[in-house]
Amino acid sequence: MTHVVSDELDLFLAYLGRADEVEALTLVRNLLGKGVPGDRVLTDLVIPALRGVGERWATGEWTVAREHSASHVAGRVVHLITDATPRPRSEARVVVCCAQGDWHGLASTILAALLRVRGIDTTVLPPGTGAGELARMLPDSGAGSVALGCTVSTALPGARAMVEVARRVGIPVLVGGPGFGPDGRWAGLIGANGWAADARGAADTLAGPDWPALTTPAPRLRHLPDAAHDGVGLLRTPLVAAGMSALVPIEGERSDTTMRDGLVTAVDALAVSLFVDDHALFVDFTRWFADVLGHRRVPGEALAAAYRAFAARLTHVPGADATLTAAGAVL
Repeated sequence: MTHVVSDELDLFLAYLGRADEVEALTLVRNLLGKGVPGDRVLTDLVIPALRGVGERWATGEWTVAREHSASHVAGRVVHLITDATPRPRSEARVVVCCAQGDWHGLASTILAALLRVRGIDTTVLPPGTGAGELARMLPDSGAGSVALGCTVSTALPGARAMVEVARRVGIPVLVGGPGFGPDGRWAGLIGANGWAADARGAADTLAGPDWPALTTPAPRLRHLPDAAHDGVGLLRTPLVAAGMSALVPIEGERSDTTMRDGLVTAVDALAVSLFVDDHALFVDFTRWFADVLGHRRVPGEALAAAYRAFAARLTHVPGADATLTAAGAVL
């Protein structure tokens, strides 16, 4: 029935685009009423539609407010599918959560709904749950696994902290999401027991025979980046101010929220690039941000100027200059 679902994708995306919750819910109820499995609705309709939402924001076609409204309606659809699925009776429960510092809770909600359709009981923790809260709730949760999502790479230090507390009490952690990089390249570094490319793969892995019932504590990081990472993070406010000042000769005195917010994220991405000891993280962020700015007619030289301002203030931070130089080369 995949074609039945995919045929409705454009219409569903249109409903999300105008925040038409009634029509979006009606469409999904009709699919479920025709016997389309809930997991198919999630993987073949909801997830592709959300990718479309993200693409429309990135190109400037949709505003942030429109993107948020669309995501809210999609969340209501996911809850509809969850409510239509009987609670599983599985013995081992999966705790589903976002990485500390990642506020994109919809991905976790989708995964939890998919697991429930597959017969796996879940406990979903809200965005903003930190490693300390996870450590306190896990021993009495009945959890056999933790499924940890990370949408943005800037939350990798928080993901590491949450992996550590779960593995310390013997609970294996499966991770997923674009925050772990192409092919999950940083999943092993932060100590995950496994990585899944998408929600369907995560459900298959957690239900499969090879997923461990117990685990050992997370291995130590291969390097000790905390000083460099913290050195950048503590300077976020003056770095963003310096970056915005560097734009004045290029962009004039205009105040651009996208640029300012992007520079905040750039500082965090630089810090995490040092945390994982990999230039590629910051280079990939730079390509993405430059593309977002390009759709808004902001020249690449503007971002390059901001990076030069960063470098001038980070001469004391090991690795910062080399990372900024590598990123500047793609602008």
